[in-house]
Amino acid sequence: MAFRRTQNASRFVIYNANVYTVDGTSKAQAFVVENSRFADVGSTEEILARWSSVNQKIDARGHTIIPGFIDAHGHLMEYGHMLNMPSVNNAQSVAEVRNIMRQHLIDSKETYKNEGPWLLGWGFDQTSYPSKSFPTAADIDEDHVLASVPVVIRRRDGHALWMNQRVIDILKSKGVDLATTNVDGGEVIRTPGYGVLVDNAMDLVDKITPKFTLKQNYAALEKAVKNLHSVGITSLHDAGVLPEMIQFYKKAHKEGRFQIRDYVMVECPERNTFCGDLVPQSRTKDGMLIVRSVKLFMDGALGSWGAAMLEPYVDNPQTDGILRSDPNIFPQLVEEWANHGFQVNTHCIGDRANHIIIDAYENYLSKQSKLGKSQDNRFRIEHAQLLKPDDITRLGQLGILPSMQPTHATSDMGYVEMRLGPERTNHGAYAWKSMLKAGVPAMPLGSDFPIEHPNPIEGFYSAVTRKHKDGNSPSGRNESWIPKELLTREEALKGFTIDAAYGAFEENELGSITKGKFADFIVLSQDIMTVNEQEILEIEPHNTSMPKKSPVTCHVLIASRGTPGQGIGVRLEQLLPGETTFSTLATGETDSDGRCSHLLTGDERLPKGVYRMTFETKPYFESIKEECFYPFVQITFELAYPEQHYHIPLLISPYSYTTYRGS
Repeated sequence: MAFRRTQNASRFVIYNANVYTVDGTSKAQAFVVENSRFADVGSTEEILARWSSVNQKIDARGHTIIPGFIDAHGHLMEYGHMLNMPSVNNAQSVAEVRNIMRQHLIDSKETYKNEGPWLLGWGFDQTSYPSKSFPTAADIDEDHVLASVPVVIRRRDGHALWMNQRVIDILKSKGVDLATTNVDGGEVIRTPGYGVLVDNAMDLVDKITPKFTLKQNYAALEKAVKNLHSVGITSLHDAGVLPEMIQFYKKAHKEGRFQIRDYVMVECPERNTFCGDLVPQSRTKDGMLIVRSVKLFMDGALGSWGAAMLEPYVDNPQTDGILRSDPNIFPQLVEEWANHGFQVNTHCIGDRANHIIIDAYENYLSKQSKLGKSQDNRFRIEHAQLLKPDDITRLGQLGILPSMQPTHATSDMGYVEMRLGPERTNHGAYAWKSMLKAGVPAMPLGSDFPIEHPNPIEGFYSAVTRKHKDGNSPSGRNESWIPKELLTREEALKGFTIDAAYGAFEENELGSITKGKFADFIVLSQDIMTVNEQEILEIEPHNTSMPKKSPVTCHVLIASRGTPGQGIGVRLEQLLPGETTFSTLATGETDSDGRCSHLLTGDERLPKGVYRMTFETKPYFESIKEECFYPFVQITFELAYPEQHYHIPLLISPYSYTTYRGS
């Protein structure tokens, strides 16, 4: 069942639904959406009685509706670009990887060369190969076709890359000799041969990899958003975005091409430094793009032995993981970011990494307390996969938010005990329930896409079962892995909605079906809270409803006053082929910023043709007690490119006006 607003439906009622509001109250049956926000929530009887005058009423026929899913940790542009790369996630050997990469090279009909583009892949996992050890450049170059082009494949956790000899030669031509190069916070793998770089060492290749073009970035953005919407995600926390990419986001938003809510975590060009002066905090008026947090990095990932541990790995006792920066910098770094008003979110996986950042957070909070200052910092730890029991307790005491990804647990559980041994595994690995019992204020949940598939239904299933999709786990057939850490369905749903909103200071705008909040909701094929456990994975989101910018928008500025023109009536009309009169398509009214951004739904595309925008200016000037020579203004324009966004600004004074095609 798909619900789609008709083009003039700025207000509509949905009734006879099974609504999980996730706002701490009982369930509802109906709600009203007006100007992209929930205007009322209640029973079917109450809503139909109070809103009888609303023309558009939609019978949900008992379908389940929940708030739009919020993925609290993902990577938007990496995901978009990854969708255009060959995926080797399911390969069980280096030979399979070669075959996948070679086939993509053939099918793409692209000419790969040293100056770009390179053949880029995603998802290798040496733990799935017979040797269990890192592969080498020679393993790729066994295929002579692959050996002739630059090849780089990222590990499925994003914390290692695998390259061929051609890339190693390009590095050497730029003065980087892997035989003598060592990188703090990273590792150049030399045994059994060159070809893999871990964590900070990946920067050596990232710095010389040809950049994506503007056209490629737009294509990646559109593809990523489309895929995220298809699984019910209406908002994400974008974990690590460089200043240059944030500028691209702002450009795309201004052009009406940014169609998902994004809470951005800034990543500095030089990792683990302060760059708040390069990226000031900002928030768009429609709440689609927010910049107010930073992403710091403490360690690597468990799968590549990069998670920083207090004791060595059981299956690799020569290492206890990687710290990506000197731990002594973090107290001052946290303080600098926090004092500039940024939320601090730090990547920590191993128990040593988590302990160090909890110390840094506590140091800052203690200083503030001694100064008599009370701040709502909401410090976060991204991943928080492995903690000592004492540090789990400290999370609750300090009000630190663990930002968790349930599918990481079910992806990793096959080798966690082999890496860590039973004691560390059973007393601090992916300890969701223990953290809630410790009193953490909220537990935002996500997927870490593209590391994992973004589908929140899969994350929900992992959270409440801790099993593989076939119902099994390392604990046995039909058994949950470390069942004491299971989440209830209520806890899991909160994690993907209101808790995630809280993790971005957005709990008053998002995360529940509550009067006054943005009307982001999804319709599910089945009741996620009551279906049989194995049927959870069969649930599909049938519709994702959130405000999307109209393909034609306008903006009125009162030039004589230098203020927006609020409350001005707007009418969009179309001249149909063969006709001599215009037909009305939509009507609206400018908001407090003088904009009218929702004349049509964001899904609509207008055909080529002639259109007219009419502004009812006389009532506005009468309301401010000024004369106006123009009782209305009509702007006729030609829409030649249906795939583009058309913006019609009007700058008006009592005796003159100006217009142009805006962006």
